[in-house]
Amino acid sequence: MPDSKRKKITIYDVAKYAGVSPGTVSRTLNQIGYIKEDTRDKVLQAVEDLQYIPNVAGRTLKTTKTRMICLAIPDTSNPIYFRMIEATLEVAKRNKYSVLLFYTNGQEEEELKAIRILQESTVDALFLVHFSYSKQLREMVSRCVQPIVLCGMCSHLWLYDGIERNFDTISIRVYDAVYSATSYLISKGYKKIAYLAGKRGIEVYRQRYEAYRQALSDGGIPYNDDLVYWNSYDESGGYAGGKHFFSKGIFPEALCASNDLQMIGFYRACQECPKEQARHIEFVGVDNLEISELLNFSSVDIHEAEVGKNATELLFLRMNEGFEKLPPQDVFINPKLVIRTHKVF
Repeated sequence: MPDSKRKKITIYDVAKYAGVSPGTVSRTLNQIGYIKEDTRDKVLQAVEDLQYIPNVAGRTLKTTKTRMICLAIPDTSNPIYFRMIEATLEVAKRNKYSVLLFYTNGQEEEELKAIRILQESTVDALFLVHFSYSKQLREMVSRCVQPIVLCGMCSHLWLYDGIERNFDTISIRVYDAVYSATSYLISKGYKKIAYLAGKRGIEVYRQRYEAYRQALSDGGIPYNDDLVYWNSYDESGGYAGGKHFFSKGIFPEALCASNDLQMIGFYRACQECPKEQARHIEFVGVDNLEISELLNFSSVDIHEAEVGKNATELLFLRMNEGFEKLPPQDVFINPKLVIRTHKVF
């Protein structure tokens, strides 16, 4: 089997492998005319063995460039992605390119679809904000000959697996973000610090949770699982967290949320709670959304616009310089805690 990691498999490779003409391969794949069953089986087996991806765009376009890149994001409800989109659009426009926006909902199947869009040459490059670190995703990426930048909204596991890469990465040090947020609350004398952890099984939230635990340990505060709530990473998840704690008679002194949307949801639950204890909880979140500034809550700025700008510039650097001329690039974004004066409501 040919090495498909760097060489793009063509219809001629499939034809040679199957022992048929390129026209037969084309007619089989497009279901045009009569094809003998055994010939059809040979062609389909060759397609599978060679992992051939038909160039859909090539059927209608005469140019080798689409002048379009794809930005695939997991969420449309979190404003941090709006800033990322704006930065991506700005860099693309400067390079006379358009942006195809693809929404994955953080699902691996949809992330794989985004990669297929690239493999089919519908776009020239891909910036994928992913939640999956699966073997299948890694293998699909490794077969691409177009530029790819991956961002898991955390520190990349790809950096440490020791396997040769053909893609660039953006890493956000979210561990440092939550560690600094929790440590800040500890420095103010709080000991009963609750944590909204997001969804289980997602690497970005695992890293944030581990940071919370380590900050407690370093601050000499025993970990209490009753003060941690796992749920969705949006406002509804934070609201559910507040309801969960209050229904059990748990009123923390302070709250660290793995993102600002959860923090805002928890704040809504506090407003609805008749107990006075709910009025004296201090909040720290992650993302530094405008709503956090408006409500005067401290939060960690993860510089998502910088993420979009750096990722898109990497794509164009790779397209302009050539796919294999540069070694894989790894960009690291350092979050910054923004402290605001807390007001009891």
